[in-house]
Amino acid sequence: MGLRSVFPAMLATMTLCSVATVSGGQATDDLKRMEIDKGIVALVGLPDDKVDYLIEVCRASELTVYFQTPDTQLARHARRTADAAGYLGTRLFVDTGSGRSIHLGNNTADRVLVFDSDTNAPSGREILRVLRPKGVAIVGDQTITKPVPQGVDDWSHPYHGPDNNPQSDDQLVRGSLRTQFIGYPKFSPMPEQTVVAGGRIYKAMGHIAHKANQNEMLNTLLCINAYNGTILWRRPLSAGFMLHRNTMVATDDALYLGDHEACKIIDGRTGETIDEIKVGTDISDGPVWKWMAMRHGILFALVGNPEAKLETQRAIRRGLGHWPWGMWDGHDYNDPRTSFGFGRTLVAIDLKTKEPLWHYRDDEFLDARAVCMNESQIFCYCPGKFLASIDRYTGKLNWKNTDKDLLDAIGDNQKAQHYITGYATTCYMKCSGDYLFFAGPQRTRMVVASAHDGKLAWTHPTGNLQLVLRDDGVWAAGPQKSENGMKFDYATGEVLATFPARRACTRATGCADSIFYRANGGTVRVLTESNTAQHIDPMRPPCQDGVIVAGGHLYWGPWMCGCQLSLYGNIGLRPGDDAADETDDSNEPRWVRGDMHAAVESLDVNPGDWTTFRGNNARTDASSVAIPADVHPQWAVQVCRDALPTAPVTAGDMVFLADRTGAVQAIDGNGKTVWKTYTAGPVYYPPAVAKNRVYVGSADGRVYAYAARDGRFLWSYRVGPKDYRISVYDRLVSAWPVAGGVVVDGDTVYAAAGITHYDGTHVVALDAVTGSLKVSNTTSGTLEREVNNGISLQGNLTIVDGELRFLAGGVYETARYDLETLACLNTPRAQVNSQFRTAFYPYYPAYGKYVSLDYQCSDGCQLSHDASYEGSQFVNLARQPPLAPGTPKPYKEAARWIRRGGEAPKAIWQDKGNRRFTSFAVTDDTLLATGHPDGNESDSFLVSINTRDGSDNWIKPLPALAVKGGVSIDHAGRISVALENGQLLRFAPED
Repeated sequence: MGLRSVFPAMLATMTLCSVATVSGGQATDDLKRMEIDKGIVALVGLPDDKVDYLIEVCRASELTVYFQTPDTQLARHARRTADAAGYLGTRLFVDTGSGRSIHLGNNTADRVLVFDSDTNAPSGREILRVLRPKGVAIVGDQTITKPVPQGVDDWSHPYHGPDNNPQSDDQLVRGSLRTQFIGYPKFSPMPEQTVVAGGRIYKAMGHIAHKANQNEMLNTLLCINAYNGTILWRRPLSAGFMLHRNTMVATDDALYLGDHEACKIIDGRTGETIDEIKVGTDISDGPVWKWMAMRHGILFALVGNPEAKLETQRAIRRGLGHWPWGMWDGHDYNDPRTSFGFGRTLVAIDLKTKEPLWHYRDDEFLDARAVCMNESQIFCYCPGKFLASIDRYTGKLNWKNTDKDLLDAIGDNQKAQHYITGYATTCYMKCSGDYLFFAGPQRTRMVVASAHDGKLAWTHPTGNLQLVLRDDGVWAAGPQKSENGMKFDYATGEVLATFPARRACTRATGCADSIFYRANGGTVRVLTESNTAQHIDPMRPPCQDGVIVAGGHLYWGPWMCGCQLSLYGNIGLRPGDDAADETDDSNEPRWVRGDMHAAVESLDVNPGDWTTFRGNNARTDASSVAIPADVHPQWAVQVCRDALPTAPVTAGDMVFLADRTGAVQAIDGNGKTVWKTYTAGPVYYPPAVAKNRVYVGSADGRVYAYAARDGRFLWSYRVGPKDYRISVYDRLVSAWPVAGGVVVDGDTVYAAAGITHYDGTHVVALDAVTGSLKVSNTTSGTLEREVNNGISLQGNLTIVDGELRFLAGGVYETARYDLETLACLNTPRAQVNSQFRTAFYPYYPAYGKYVSLDYQCSDGCQLSHDASYEGSQFVNLARQPPLAPGTPKPYKEAARWIRRGGEAPKAIWQDKGNRRFTSFAVTDDTLLATGHPDGNESDSFLVSINTRDGSDNWIKPLPALAVKGGVSIDHAGRISVALENGQLLRFAPED
């Protein structure tokens, strides 16, 4: 649905008022007018072009500031100033371009301020496009608020609504999808519970961490901006309370959170508790909230006795995901007097007065996992004893069914809490106007009963089904090892259609045109109108939540596991407009040329220089220069602060590197900065040096070329279809970042841009001198249209066996392109599952920083070191004997995983120090490496290893760990090392 059809009146109004401009005013005054402390503000122009204004806004708030100007000199000055102040690339992002087109994604900005003149001011439509609903634009003396579009829906309860049916009524989410943001937290402990309303995501995280990266979020409640992923506030949750139950309800301005003490009413803006609702002991067995729902200003709840208290479990295990399944404390459901979620009192409370309207008390314990509500009735179940209906308005018992055939069909609660079955805490009853549905991890069969009298309607022999109730039928996903999912007729249980089976524990959810559930790797999306399945490769639905649909967007994550994922975090998607997403209507030039006429000074590159990442285009770490017999420190310089530098490359007695602020710089042989310039986004991989030029790929979506000697800008080329920034871990980067660096071969610079296959992956070959486009591939994001899978950019670019390659994640381990035509050489696969994982270094530097080595010596011996994709498993460095004649070389996965199957050859020698390595430079005789002893990064080192016997020739301590691929060696044997603390070290050979 386009903006014109959603906001026609507002578009007209905004077009008229966009001629006005903001004038004067200081940062503090404007911050008061903006009335927010966290979020994203877009500034088009500056008051009187005063760059200090940007610094004042950053200093006086926690806002992320995006500044756009057509004045390249002003942009350069702003970047230098922001870099010096420590805000560039973290809090402040400076872009060039006409203000008529704001280079931000749809619904991304919380505020827009326009300072530029009428000729450079954005139109009303453009301001509306980038503003999120309820966002505010300050244009002249007018303050304009973007309305919430019609047709959106909240996910106000953990299962969407009181009926426990995870089917969204949102009418905007349909069709193709695009990334809206990728944000924090990256990982979550168990369990996890999420509700969304009013443009805010409320995410409660529980008490069990299985990996150390989950500890930070133990017993934590987060409020997150639902449009750009900014964490607005966080607060601790009460330890000892099992939160995986229906006791969270979100409204436009508040979160209602029931726990073992009360229902806390939490202000959505501040996170402060503004009130509490408690139920007296005169009607309840205790203060614990077991279940709750809200409708028309009335809060309904099941309350009761204290439960088994939980112990918070911290973890020390490293890596991504995976956990030991077990019957954790309280999850056995042995005794309703202490089990989670059992109570005997239902109550209705007027939210205005906080007073009870009615209560219903039963002699037996009701299971909160089987309580739900439709328009007129609250349904409750006492295992093995009865199914009942309570009038929603009066609290009177409508009926209580104790029929043996019904109870026998429902049966006992089965043991759950396993990756195949799912979670014992999951609700297992849903309702519609006419039927009640029993299905879930604890059920041996699916049971359907009448909502009018509770009588048995029909059953299905499979019980562990994840149900989504839609107008056209009951869609049942699962379970693992079943042949398929099923679509049932409501009245008879007849199977109307089948679709691919889900995998394991994650629940299914639905939107207007789709059902989402877990695949064997990634997400299955079933388009319900055609009953065809598509595959979303990079992420799978999070365990307890599934895919949540609200406010015109979809949400995945954060994650507790590492199951065939490429993206980890809290991820938002939006419905795509394919034509608009691929069309650049900004009139911004794709190919920007600098001074192309002046001669480019020679760099005097020597054959042994390390001119590209990891030494060559195949990234094999091989050095043609002998590793020195010993070295001494020559100099150390601080090349950046509070930003991760790239690895260095060396050429012509100079060192070149970049960093995540977007800075690119050259250092001479004495450690002095020769030149420093800036791209408009983070740089994740080092420059490549060729033809007396330095080439850099930036997350702003462009490839840049500079004269190597003096840093003069020569040209840049935008690889993706348009200038369009989104938030990725609180950094504003292109939706098509050049995140894998560049590779130069002869007269051609190769680059790829993108994040996920469904956003589109764009690959280009550019003329190395002029920057003009030679050939491109814009279609490999969709290789197999039947299931909509394809190539995602998940690795740095290489040239291997005459092909351009990088990790593709998901279905296709390695993306492969013909160097001449850029035709994709991967065979399309019509499958809705995947097996390949990545922890891509640009987005997960803590995990993807370790490198593997696979170097064949001239005598046939192999130097081998394997690191898993997320840096938690290693095979120690070893020298292995030559393979017997005719023996195929063991295949190692390109994603740096532990070798597939089989036994490694018996080692000639093996490193006994359990050392982990972040970079190598290797010759037949010597291996140069940076790393640290396992588990001790503070003891980082640079080491020279004798490849014949594995002994250390020499070892030098480093003040911090070297970055990925962070060592380089030049023709004279001088070694440069870039460190994670922003230092660049130079070691010189001993005379």
